[in-house]
Amino acid sequence: MTAAAHRLRAVLVAEIVLFSLASLIHRGILARGFEHTKAAVAEGIIALVLAIGLAFTVYSPNEGRAAAVWTQGFALLGVCVGVVMIVIGVGPRTGLDYGIHAVMAVTLLAGLVIARRQVGRARR
Repeated sequence: MTAAAHRLRAVLVAEIVLFSLASLIHRGILARGFEHTKAAVAEGIIALVLAIGLAFTVYSPNEGRAAAVWTQGFALLGVCVGVVMIVIGVGPRTGLDYGIHAVMAVTLLAGLVIARRQVGRARR
């Protein structure tokens, strides 16, 4: 397994942890005052989708690279929806929410760059 494949899996794991923690925060389990059930469900679903992408990279490396691109793209779309919801006033509008979404977006963009490079190498 290549160093790039390790990086891709590490980023996916970090994203899964990040979305899981955000879901737990929005459930009120890790912190109070940030509860938002719909956000918690969405973040949990995104964490699950990212875990499926990670599973593909482990069990089917050739298809896993493309799966990582698709799953991270899905997650980035979800983050964009979350940002729009925050901006229009749905759910908590705290610095923590803005910060979490910023970290999610940066992490997903970095993961997409790594995954796209992997896909490009696989086609050569």
